[in-house]
Amino acid sequence: MDEIKKFLMEKFIPTVEEDKNGMKVVFRAEMTEGTIWFERAKRGWSRKPISTNTYIIVDADMVHLLDLLNKYFNLTEDHYNDVRKFFINMGMDVIDEYFNGGE
Repeated sequence: MDEIKKFLMEKFIPTVEEDKNGMKVVFRAEMTEGTIWFERAKRGWSRKPISTNTYIIVDADMVHLLDLLNKYFNLTEDHYNDVRKFFINMGMDVIDEYFNGGE
């Protein structure tokens, strides 16, 4: 798994894009891309106070990216959950850095 994480961090460049539906983090590489969509958290979603720049993940499209990794690393579906978690964590870090300037 460490080899896969190294490959992902070297080859995929995350960028934040904003549109009418919210924010998205797009992981681009020469060969493919994957997207994680975020929406602004609403007060009714949590009993805790929500800060002004709180976003939650609402959807993701990682099919092409997982196919690429399957091709090069012979991943099975057992590995997909770990790869998804890695991208989710990386996407949340990118959104946090976008709003907080890396604080």
